[in-house]
This record gives sequence, structure tokens and C-alpha cells, in this order.
Amino acid sequence: MNDRNLFIELNYYHHDEFSTPTQVISKHRPSNLFAPFLAEKMDVTLVKHANYSGSHQQEGVNYEFFKSRNSFFHIPFATHRFIKKQNPDMILVQGLIFPLQVIALGIKLGRKCKIVLQHQGEPPSRRKKVFQKMADRYTDGYIFTSMGNAKEWIDAGIIKDRNKCYEIIPSSTTFTRQDKTISKQRTGMKAPVNFLWVGRLNANKDPLTVLAGFEKYFIDHPTHKLYLIYGDDDMLEQVKEMTGKSSVLSSRVELVGKVAHPELEYWYSAADYFVSGSHREGGSYALTEAMACGCIPIVTSIPSAIKVTGDGKAGHYFRAGDSTDLLEVLAGLAHERREQMSGLVQTHFKQNFSPAAIAEKIRELYTDLKTK
Repeated sequence: MNDRNLFIELNYYHHDEFSTPTQVISKHRPSNLFAPFLAEKMDVTLVKHANYSGSHQQEGVNYEFFKSRNSFFHIPFATHRFIKKQNPDMILVQGLIFPLQVIALGIKLGRKCKIVLQHQGEPPSRRKKVFQKMADRYTDGYIFTSMGNAKEWIDAGIIKDRNKCYEIIPSSTTFTRQDKTISKQRTGMKAPVNFLWVGRLNANKDPLTVLAGFEKYFIDHPTHKLYLIYGDDDMLEQVKEMTGKSSVLSSRVELVGKVAHPELEYWYSAADYFVSGSHREGGSYALTEAMACGCIPIVTSIPSAIKVTGDGKAGHYFRAGDSTDLLEVLAGLAHERREQMSGLVQTHFKQNFSPAAIAEKIRELYTDLKTK
């Protein structure tokens, strides 16, 4: 007789562009890295929606695929019937934007199964607010990167009980620190101190504020360099204009552009510091990847980043949109201690945000919900 608890992760979003299990698993890999570790102590099934129906097993984890469609009012009854037959103990729903589906799921399963929703960075919705309030009645817990991210949902009256909220980051990575000398040779990073930006060039990421801070910093540190890796380039022309007009920036900033994801492990390992100018984030893949490689964070003081850096114990932060505050942080860096700080960052990641650590936090969450 199997006396292990059954955990189901449920992703309602339908990937019509994917028709094989491998495609979906690859797409969701960062947020599902915890699953094999959780499977050591619980039975784990991940339920996905795509242009494919069937089962798949991998690394001790069961995958179930169903066809559906992305519509606010669409209820995937076949998915819910399957879940009901499994008699799960806990379901983790990705996102807070499927209130009608959560209500239907809660009615289908009853109160025995613990339903938990994981925040994906989305803000409260005006149009869906009434349904999200109703869904709260069927929700036993919420996962946010930090309580700061939960605040707007609580203030909006969607989440009635703040004690339902737990702090767990939404994704992890298998990246590890590579040899720094080899990584610098591989990436071409040759400066004595190297800063790295990895992220979209858009208003939320705010590259212009970051460049403004570095423009003043480079005056006193003319041998240091900043490298920008980016995919989406909404503000690329503005970035090029700003760097082109500044003799300081044009000689110290390198616009790298797109880099294949596996290669990022070497960029993070070669760089000394990871820089982000985000105004809002539910969580950052790039930040956790950088920390796994020992790259020291310099991030904005938004709730998720403060949480991930351990309130600044494993990194530095500045006010979003404030280039002067960024300059003060940069000017105060103790470069002679960066190797020691790098090791602390790497240890902090392993203890708190590695796939194994996230799996344990989810297991502890379920144990806590059982006592309520």
C-alpha cells in the first residue's frame, strides 16, 4: 500500500504551439526543477495543457498532458476529472489568473485536497477581481517570492487572510560556477572588474538608469566594463544613442545582444557583478542563475529582489529609477573582497533557492497546511 502523499502541479495555460511532451517540459523546466527532488518524499504528477494528450515519465516524475484552450471562461473538465480520480493531497496551480478554473477545481475536489496558487508576477486584475475573491474561498495557500509581492493582493481585498501567503521563489536553475579564468577567455571579458546585465531592454528593466549610474562610476574606474546581454530590445535604439553620445560609456559598455542560454553559465561565472534595474518582478530567472554561479547581485530594492538577496546579505540594492543611488552602491563596492562575497552568494543560493531547497520548502508548506 502506498502511503506517500500525492502532489500535483497544474498549469492551466494551453501551449497550442507544442505537440510533444519534450517541448512542454523544456518550456517549464526552470519552474519544475524542484519536482525530482520532491519526488523523493512525495508522489509527483505535473499536469500540462498543450496540443498533445498522453502520459510521460521522467526523473521519477509523472507528466499528464491534456488539450484545452486559453479562454477565461473555459473549464478543462477532462483535466479536473483526471485529477479527481488521483485523489491528490495537494495541488499547486501556476498563476493567480485562472479564478474560474480554481473555483471549479475546488468544487470538484472538496476540502480534503489543499489548493495552493503560485504567483507569477501578475498584478491584481480589475476585471477578474470579483472572481479572484471567490477563488480565494477555495484556496488554502499562496506562494509569492516575497510578502512584499503579496501586499497588493491583500490590499486589494482578494486575499482575505495574509497567513495564507508563503515565501518561495518560482523557479531555480542547474547552473553552477565554472572556472573563472576559462569563463573569461570564453566570453572575452578582460577587464579587471566586470559587470553583467542580462535582461530585456524595456522600460520596466530600465537600462537608461543603469547606464546613467555607470557613466559617472566609470569616470573614477576607467578600466572596469559593463556587458549587456538581451533578447527583447524595445529600447535598443535609445541605449545605442545614450552610449554613442558618451565617450565614457562608448568605451566601457559592450552591447553583446543575444546569447544561447547554456552559454550564460560562463558569462555569469566570468562576471564579478550582476546588475538589474527592474521596477517590478515576481521573480527573476537571471538573478537566480547569476547567484548560482557566484555572480554578486546589484539589484533594485523591489520586494522580490530584496528577498532573494537576503535583505542585502548576499548582494546590494539601490532604489529603482535612481541613478544617483546606484552610483553610491557602485562607489562603495569592496572589490578586494569580491571573491569572498561571491562564495557567500553561491552558498546563499544553494541553501535557499536551489531545486532541492525549493522542494523542501514546498514539502514544509504542505505539512503546515495539514495542521490548519
